Amino acid sequence: MPSASVHEQRLALKSVFVLIYNKQGKFLLQRRADNKALAPGMWDISAATHVGATEALEAAAERVLLKELNLSSVSLHYQKSQQEQIDDSTLWISLYSANIGSRSLTPNPEEVQDSLYVDAEELYSFYEHFPGMLTPVLTWAIEADIIFPKKT
Repeated sequence: MPSASVHEQRLALKSVFVLIYNKQGKFLLQRRADNKALAPGMWDISAATHVGATEALEAAAERVLLKELNLSSVSLHYQKSQQEQIDDSTLWISLYSANIGSRSLTPNPEEVQDSLYVDAEELYSFYEHFPGMLTPVLTWAIEADIIFPKKT
């Protein structure tokens, strides 16, 4: 079923989120292509996808990195899985992260129209000043301290 239909029907979704960092520890934001059905032109987490019915979680993460960012052979680190209500969707999220060092990116223009690396201060400033430009997933990740966890 197409993603837009699943979201319209408010069905529960199994999703994978991948947080990409560079060698300076900056986080990769991607700006979704204008042709995307959901949140076109909005800033989003590094990569995210729905998981196929028989697809392994890590395989879904690898698939989305290749599809959106043309990244392969990335060492993924499983963080956690949790259920979240984001916007009007119930998501079963499996969260991965990866540090790609100084590798350059060539995002797929059909998926990503822009990308940039930000540090924590830049991310929180972006969130404060331009909240309407962020996807619900990115907003959730910022508010839940997922991207740059606060030290306790």
